[in-house]
Amino acid sequence: MHHKSQVLLLGTLIVLSAPMVCRAQGPTQTGFWVAGDMGYGSATIRTDASSHSSGGLSMGLEGGYAFNSTFAVGLRLSGCSLEASNLNDPTKGESLSLFSAMVRVFPVTGQGFFLRGGAGSLRYTNNHPMEFDGNGIGLFLGAGYEFPVSNHLRLAPVVDYTWGKLDDVNNALATIHDRRSKFISFGVSLKFM
Repeated sequence: MHHKSQVLLLGTLIVLSAPMVCRAQGPTQTGFWVAGDMGYGSATIRTDASSHSSGGLSMGLEGGYAFNSTFAVGLRLSGCSLEASNLNDPTKGESLSLFSAMVRVFPVTGQGFFLRGGAGSLRYTNNHPMEFDGNGIGLFLGAGYEFPVSNHLRLAPVVDYTWGKLDDVNNALATIHDRRSKFISFGVSLKFM
């Protein structure tokens, strides 16, 4: 738990200190863009009877259309690998992912600070014996600060928080209700416009 607090503090400091470190200009172009991010994520899966947390590699891929320098819409696929799959051991592997429609807003004109958020389809996979996959609805909110690398390339520290509800499990092996998930990630994003 102490490690998660340190990661949360570090990520928050990176995002909040970015405007003081560099007065980078926000995007001045309109049109299509794509971005990918990678970092560390920590997820918690809760049910009516249990809870467990784990952390691992987080990744995201998004793309969309910027209507102007302050507003863009798009699609985002993001997730966290809580335990890597193993072809030699089919009982290994756990992940959480969200495919969502999203918006990006640059609230301060001429600055690289942005907020992003969206809603979509949540997917939980778990290959462990007597564990159950699930689908549901998820939401996410995030923030970052873009630094221009070139006219078409931006680099940004980012933080995202995802939460959602998974469907219940009702079968001969188990009955599990009120399955919820939350996931926080910190990383670096690279955007091409």
